[in-house]
Amino acid sequence: MQQLAVLNSAAAAQTFADYCLTQGWSVSVVVHSAEHAEIFCEAADEPQVAAELQQFLQQPGHDKYSAAAWQRSQPLQHTGSSGLGALGQGFLQQTGPVVWLLTIPALLVFVCLQIWPQQVFDSLRFFSADAPELLSYRWWSPVLLHFSAAHLMFNLLALWIYGGRLEVWLGSRQLLLLALVAGFVSNLSQFLLTGPNFGGLSGVVYAIFGFVWVYGWRYPQQPLQLSKPDLVLALGFLGLGFADLLWVNTANWAHLSGFVCGMALATLARSPVRQPG
Repeated sequence: MQQLAVLNSAAAAQTFADYCLTQGWSVSVVVHSAEHAEIFCEAADEPQVAAELQQFLQQPGHDKYSAAAWQRSQPLQHTGSSGLGALGQGFLQQTGPVVWLLTIPALLVFVCLQIWPQQVFDSLRFFSADAPELLSYRWWSPVLLHFSAAHLMFNLLALWIYGGRLEVWLGSRQLLLLALVAGFVSNLSQFLLTGPNFGGLSGVVYAIFGFVWVYGWRYPQQPLQLSKPDLVLALGFLGLGFADLLWVNTANWAHLSGFVCGMALATLARSPVRQPG
């Protein structure tokens, strides 16, 4: 086999290879990382595969590629289980380690918060007169604090749906960078404008919304897109929060700064696929 291309998305490379295999072309993928994968093909198939790759680079989100990937995944799914179990297995495959890294601590902190509310809050809250140290985990720790089950579930659902897609398509490093930058910016903004009594992953979630929205606008042919209903819901919730029309207190400045932060980072993100040279 000979090298045909290098893509900066392992997920994209595998999707393309799945389609080629359904066409009877001999194609393989060597994954070095989530952001680096090589595509190889037999010399006899190179003209067809190279021509198809050009189409894929223009429209990686085309239905025929996702359909082929689904078709190729079927034997792995049919293991004697069905219903919610199979659905859950497929759902778990659409994410990565960074989503888990945010989910598990948030769940554990929420449980501990029900048992030792003041102690946990004091340990994870942003800086205050009692915790003035500047070189500290407190720049980020408020993202783990959730004060209701609904608050936690909404954030985790959005994280798994859009954060998971982002991590699968662009890699764990991209999502980790987004979470660290947005967590820092949103926490600092909320603190400067309202004080240290806040918490939640919403700033990071809104950063994911902003990133996916702008990234999808920049690269409309790739599958990482924020649906219009979800965009309207996110912006509507943000507007209602600033108008003080919600039934709960919300960290409005964390939401807004996170959203803007995600949009800004998306303008710097590179195209999801490329060829060498």
